[in-house]
Amino acid sequence: MTNPEIPIDLLMDIFSSVPAKSIARFRCLSKFWESILCHPDFTELYLTMSPTRPPLLSFTFENDGKLLFFSTPYPQNPDENTCLVPTRYHVHHYDYPTYEVTSALRGFICYRDRTSQDTMVICNPVTGESVSLPKVELKSINTETKTYLGYDPIDKQMKVLCIKFDDFPNPCDEHQVLTLENGKHLWRRIQCKPHYPKSDGICIDGTLYYTAGFDRGTSVSMIVCFDVRSEKFSFINIDEGMLINAYCTLINYKGKLGALQFSFLSPKHLEFWVLQDAENFIWSKDIYNLRPFWNKIVKRTELFIVGMTAGGEVVLTPYYLVDTFCIYYFNLECKSLTRVQIQGLEKFNCTRVYTSLDYAENLKLM
Repeated sequence: MTNPEIPIDLLMDIFSSVPAKSIARFRCLSKFWESILCHPDFTELYLTMSPTRPPLLSFTFENDGKLLFFSTPYPQNPDENTCLVPTRYHVHHYDYPTYEVTSALRGFICYRDRTSQDTMVICNPVTGESVSLPKVELKSINTETKTYLGYDPIDKQMKVLCIKFDDFPNPCDEHQVLTLENGKHLWRRIQCKPHYPKSDGICIDGTLYYTAGFDRGTSVSMIVCFDVRSEKFSFINIDEGMLINAYCTLINYKGKLGALQFSFLSPKHLEFWVLQDAENFIWSKDIYNLRPFWNKIVKRTELFIVGMTAGGEVVLTPYYLVDTFCIYYFNLECKSLTRVQIQGLEKFNCTRVYTSLDYAENLKLM
């Protein structure tokens, strides 16, 4: 009596809950396993199922000419004694004297040569693969660029948006966009009124958001909205009374656009803005005093706002790896601050670290 074959769909469902590192090993067992685990339907299923797995924090930093990638699950009910040990991914070698991480989305990380405005690389820490994008066209030697990753959930396409900007009297109204999924990796020209990007972006339901001003010297005056599918721009004007600064962090707050920043007027106070009515541009605002926690828990460490978890906790981390590297969770509801230590990164002391929320392990081959 022969054993009945297991349906391919059932195999995919089973493997969708297996850790990414195990999937990489199983792909090497046979041509049969490789055909299943490299199939686009499976890689898409694995990524789609990522919300059912514990959400991940990712850390990216440089060491001896290599980019190192680590991740760790969000701690469950953390307290002051919580310690996490991160998972290490593939090492990526780069040829630039300096680098800058510009965007991270759906398991892909975009970085560039800090000394060059036209050279960018997309890498996947899980598979260890990377692709160098074609150089973008620059209007002049003074033209700067800012790169964002966006995702269209309808056509299931990842796109790279390159915004070009220059100081008056040579503003840029022509930018470029590239689709990663088509394999051709060709830049397309798109038009938009001149603006100067101020912040990192966030992609919510197919729309990429980032803050901008009219030029380098002006404050934030608008939020740019880029529809990833149609490749069209729109704008949300910022009321002067909002005082959103260039260091704010845009977030997805229960499907609504939000912004977190430290107050200009009251140091160690956290401002939390939410766009409650997108049609009429109506925002809500709450302020939280972090000073008591800062003096007791954070002390002299300089922190920046990474974002907000789905549970409503604001995540803060240092800019640099230090002897004892910690992340901080501020619970808006309980108004409490918890410090969580990340172990195993001590030997990379004084290295600039890029931290991102909601990292999703992506098995797609590039």
